[in-house]
Amino acid sequence: MSEVDTRETRETKENIEKKIRKLRKDFQKNVQPVLRRHNYYLTKGERRRIKKKKAIKRIQRRERRIMRSA
Repeated sequence: MSEVDTRETRETKENIEKKIRKLRKDFQKNVQPVLRRHNYYLTKGERRRIKKKKAIKRIQRRERRIMRSA
């Protein structure tokens, strides 16, 4: 094996590792939340109540941050 061959194999390994990292990141961003959401059945009303609670908490958190910084 020449030096060129070893460099090419090293580059392909690095390229494969980058692609694996990208796929893992994509999975965590796009697939995992969907799987978590479909883990058990929620009616539309339950989903709406949960969404509303999260929105209220988010607004309260934002207001607390503003009050601390002021």
